[in-house]
Amino acid sequence: MKLTNRLMTVASCVDKCDTLVDIGTDHAYIPIYCLENNICNRAIACDINQGPLDIADKNIKNYGLKDRIITRISNGLENYVKGEAENIIIAGMGGLLINEILISGIDKITDDTMLVLQPMIAVYEVRKFLCDNNFIIVDEKLAKEDNKIYNIIKCKKGYECLSEYEMYVGKKLLENNDKLLKEHMEKKIYTISKVICGLEKSFDKEDEILQNKKILSYYKSAWEGRKSV
Repeated sequence: MKLTNRLMTVASCVDKCDTLVDIGTDHAYIPIYCLENNICNRAIACDINQGPLDIADKNIKNYGLKDRIITRISNGLENYVKGEAENIIIAGMGGLLINEILISGIDKITDDTMLVLQPMIAVYEVRKFLCDNNFIIVDEKLAKEDNKIYNIIKCKKGYECLSEYEMYVGKKLLENNDKLLKEHMEKKIYTISKVICGLEKSFDKEDEILQNKKILSYYKSAWEGRKSV
């Protein structure tokens, strides 16, 4: 199974384990890859819709993995059984939806469960949710695909106090000095600067302007600190 850069980076964050659960699996690409590469022994591929699971079943059969990957209809973690897997992937959806899935299934996440999250948008909101709900970010990576950069967050239950700066920029990204960090920061600085320019043309947007300027200062600080690295 050949994965895209984004999915490959997600898979690289999965610890070697007995069982993996992929929430929102779509066509079961990651479970198939993880089994082929001996990252896990078995997997549960979950999706809210039957259509993607039908395609997933065909892919699983084609790779000869019907006895090791099961598919399951599940709205988030609704049909996941507590303790069923050591690793849970929730990838390829909005950050706010990821937060909703986590909060609705938070009682099913044990202290030993490792989560791999890949929000398409609202990364700050995911980091803040994790901090506010007693999760610790153990690693974070960036992946580039189709000229877009995506965040992959690896986390588990635990206590960590992050500053607002760290929640926006990504504490682990800074510590790891990710190879895509400079480009990521430059894109953020450009995008937020454009937002500010747009807001400055409108009336009664002072609060939004100030908030975006504060966020911009965070990214500029992180970028300036790593230009020479």
